[in-house]
Amino acid sequence: MEYINEFHKQWIERTRRSIEEWKKHPPTREEVLKQQERLDQQRAIREGKLKN
Repeated sequence: MEYINEFHKQWIERTRRSIEEWKKHPPTREEVLKQQERLDQQRAIREGKLKN
């Protein structure tokens, strides 16, 4: 793979390591639900601020 610059190379390598780690230790259903709940709360706050 050809990299654009050093930052791009580092970012790609970090992403690859993260993906490998996730494959070894996939999140549990409870973790996924908690994360989705946090994301929903953040969205509600963000949309609430936009509507005001």
